[in-house]
Amino acid sequence: MATTNGFHQNGDKRLKLSSLDIDEETLNSGAEGFTATQVFVNNSACMGMTYDDLIVMPGHISFPVGDIDISSNLTKNIRLQVPFVSSPMDTVTEHQMAITMALQGGIGIIHSNMTPEDQAAEVLKVKKFKNGFITDPLCLSPDTTLGEVWKRKEDLNFSSFPITDTGEMGGRLIGIISNRDSAFIEDPSVKVTEFMTDRASLVVAKDGVSLEEANHILKESKKGKLPVVNEKDELVALIARTDLQKHKDNPRASKD
Repeated sequence: MATTNGFHQNGDKRLKLSSLDIDEETLNSGAEGFTATQVFVNNSACMGMTYDDLIVMPGHISFPVGDIDISSNLTKNIRLQVPFVSSPMDTVTEHQMAITMALQGGIGIIHSNMTPEDQAAEVLKVKKFKNGFITDPLCLSPDTTLGEVWKRKEDLNFSSFPITDTGEMGGRLIGIISNRDSAFIEDPSVKVTEFMTDRASLVVAKDGVSLEEANHILKESKKGKLPVVNEKDELVALIARTDLQKHKDNPRASKD
C-alpha cells in the first residue's frame, strides 16, 4: 500500500507527486500504490491482509505526530489506545501475554484450549495485575524462616510478604517483610519475627478506604506496600507502590 503527498489539480485531473506528473489512469492502476481507503475501505472482495502484503511508502504530513490518534473500538464498549490484539492460541496468549498487551494499550484474548475454570483463573490473574487492591496476598506466619522466604521469593518472583498471626489472609497483621529487612541476614533458620518490620512501625489504611485515598497515603508514607486492615486489625487487602508506577509508566494501558 502506498500513501502519497500529492494532490489533484483542478481541470486536468492529474496528481502531482514529488516532481512527477502522474495521469489518472496510472494512478488508478496502482502503479504508484493505493491509498489506505482503497485498500481497506473500498475492498469489495473483503480480502484479508498480513504485514508482508503491505509496503507503506513515506509521505509528507501537515500536522505533528502527537496529533495522531490510532485508538479504535474493539467492541461497542471496549476502546483500545493501540489497536493490537494477540491471537487466542495456546502458544500465544495466556495471562502473561494478555498483561503485556494491555500495558501497551492493546488486548490479549485468552485461548480456550483449557477448562473453563482454568480460563477464569487466567483472566483473574490479568485483572489482579492492576486492580489497586490485592485481596489475596501471600501471607506468612510468625514461624516462617528466612530459608522459606528465600524459596518463596525464587518461586514467585516478588519479595514482600505480610505477616499475620495465622499465616493467612484475614489473620491479625503483626508485620511485613521486604528485601530491605532480610538483605543482610545470612542464617536461613532465623524466623521472620526477628527481622520483620513490626506492626507498630507500619503505616496502614482502614477497611473501606477508596483507592484514591489509599494511593495518597502510600505516596505520603513513601512505603512500598500499604496494608489495609479492619477494626480488628485483620488484614483485608494490600496495595503496592508498583501499581502506581505501572500507571505512570504505561499511560495508554487498557484497563476497565
